[in-house]
Amino acid sequence: MPDGADLTDTEVDAICAGLTQNAAKVRFLERLDLKVARKPNGRPLVNRAHYDAVRGATATGVSSALQPRWRHA
Repeated sequence: MPDGADLTDTEVDAICAGLTQNAAKVRFLERLDLKVARKPNGRPLVNRAHYDAVRGATATGVSSALQPRWRHA
């Protein structure tokens, strides 16, 4: 796991698997009770320490419980 102060774009994309729009990713992350800022390009910005405190961390950096569960209609 990277040692940066914020989650990488790759980590955010893994958490928000299946979502392509930045606004949708921000809404999804906020529903996980995370404080989300936006980068100048609109991508979500999440502090790593806050993420770990709220959601916990795994060896891979992303908990499988955080993955969206899509229902088929």
